[in-house]
Amino acid sequence: MSEEKNIKSIQTPHGELRYYRDWDNSEGGVVMLNPRTLDRYREIRDGHPKIENYDCFFAFGQEQFDRNLAAAVLSGRIKEGEKIYSHSSGLYGTRDGITSFLAWYEERDKAIPAECDPQEVYFYEYNNHECMFGWDGDKPAFDLVAAYFGEDVASKVVRL
Repeated sequence: MSEEKNIKSIQTPHGELRYYRDWDNSEGGVVMLNPRTLDRYREIRDGHPKIENYDCFFAFGQEQFDRNLAAAVLSGRIKEGEKIYSHSSGLYGTRDGITSFLAWYEERDKAIPAECDPQEVYFYEYNNHECMFGWDGDKPAFDLVAAYFGEDVASKVVRL
């Protein structure tokens, strides 16, 4: 027999947000009943630059590194013999290429505090990081809210 939903309501910068913890289907994940900015948050987060527009590439092994470097040289994005740097997550390229590529994400993320509700972002990331199972509790979700909105705003979200 399913447990009755304990719907809660909180005031956020974007108005009243109604939600409940779904113990039947997601071990306590958050279901938001009336999110106002969640679709926009997802749209922003799903945006990624085209690697072909930057002097860099991704590789996860020597063969892929050699192939992708050769393609970048052939396309003229990287000059033959130019120094290649390694960044995290398999990103390689020129210093300027990597810096420009990462700057795209920094610019993209500026839209989040301007257009999104910090509480909705927190609940979304709580679910996304499966914080209900994590050893760190809600830390990943809280840290993202703090990074986007600042510590002062993050300190006001209702935490789980």
